[in-house]
Amino acid sequence: MPADELPGRDQAVTVAYVHANQAAYSWHHSMVELIGHDLANHGRILVGGYIAMRAGTDGLTQARNKAVREFLDDSKADWLMWIDTDMGVAPDTLERLLEAADPTDRPMVGALCFTQHEEDPDGLGGWRCRAIPTVYDWLKLGDGQMGWAVRWNYPVNTLTRVAGTGAACLLVHRGVFERVAERFGPVWYERVPNTTTGQLVGEDLSFCLRAGAIGIPMYVHTGVRTSHLKPIWLGEADYWPQVRAEPATEETAVLVPVLGRPEHAEPFMTSLRASTGLARAYAILGPEETAEQSQAVEAAWKQTGAIILHSEEGRPAAVTFAEKVNAGYRQTPEPWLLLVGSDVRFHPGWLDHAQAVAGDRYHVVGTNDLGNPRVTSGEHATHLLIRRSYVDEVGASWDGPGVLAHESYRHWFVDDELVTAAKQRGVWAMALGSMVEHLHPAWGKAPMDEVYTLGMQHADIDRERFEQRLTEHGR
Repeated sequence: MPADELPGRDQAVTVAYVHANQAAYSWHHSMVELIGHDLANHGRILVGGYIAMRAGTDGLTQARNKAVREFLDDSKADWLMWIDTDMGVAPDTLERLLEAADPTDRPMVGALCFTQHEEDPDGLGGWRCRAIPTVYDWLKLGDGQMGWAVRWNYPVNTLTRVAGTGAACLLVHRGVFERVAERFGPVWYERVPNTTTGQLVGEDLSFCLRAGAIGIPMYVHTGVRTSHLKPIWLGEADYWPQVRAEPATEETAVLVPVLGRPEHAEPFMTSLRASTGLARAYAILGPEETAEQSQAVEAAWKQTGAIILHSEEGRPAAVTFAEKVNAGYRQTPEPWLLLVGSDVRFHPGWLDHAQAVAGDRYHVVGTNDLGNPRVTSGEHATHLLIRRSYVDEVGASWDGPGVLAHESYRHWFVDDELVTAAKQRGVWAMALGSMVEHLHPAWGKAPMDEVYTLGMQHADIDRERFEQRLTEHGR
């Protein structure tokens, strides 16, 4: 590129990165493509050069500070672009960020990057991991504490103002570094404590706090996308959410034995409606409550679109879980039945996965409650999808044709009998991709209440009854 076509320092860019002894190939590939694009177009990096700063014993914070000092002292560019050595970027990333930036109004513009958070132990020495967008707001988090809050629903393909972002792929004007140094000293990336929690803030977000404190705006362009190389522990729990099941084709009666908790109706029905158009919810009420309580519960479910079922004429009032689902079976026409409590959340595709696993062969299909270890291992299920014709002709319990659940159970172990009987008959299958999440206190997803307490009071008796019936019917 001829010298007279090279950009001035106001359009030149210095690329900076902190490295160890190795770098990801995705970063190497991206740098080659980025520099090639630059040479073929404006030569911004050709003028600004690059700063490679090794993170030694003094760590990442000092390496970033040293890179900034070198940039301010020696660079012929007004812009510095951080690209971490585990990032992947498109060849035109620099051009797109610079196009969105402005020395005064938008002196800091980041690309859309993701970090990884280790959520829960996987039981095998690893962790279940979750991708988190590095798009942050500084908010009051409760109890008078302030902190960084992830903007989960960031606007797509948009230049959006933020309070903070990481330095993984970030364009910064030299005026930002100069103003921060003038106010705080040359400590751009020194970690600062959150004064309300006492915890140290990371070096990149500490820089954002300093810039924000003197009114320097920061932006993220969510249309400038990147990749971030992070190690994760892949297991079955990661596989099934990615599997695409064939669409469900048969209608399903969702049987919900209800005992109090009118507040469950709206979130239950919202997630059900959002997940499939083939399911019809039946809230099955019993006589356990006062007339006023019963009216409140019935009104809540009816208002959200559920069909209300009561005890049938000529039959004893349905009180227990088993009695209620049996009443639901007798009063509904759909070819499939799903047995659930009111404390569940339906994930998209749950019915597709369950019916795809069932095919023509299996009549009792377990759904994934995302909590119980027996369930997540595929051994058992608490929320079951059952083919109506199987109940009609064989019976889902050990009680014979036309019986869905054995009615001497109060609440617990209804599912154990149904699963065990189906396994004995060779008609059981597990659909781990069918996620009907159980929002239960045992998994830390709900507070304990009197309904859970009532169910637990009968657990030992129900267990004894199941063990007795297993002895009688096991083979």
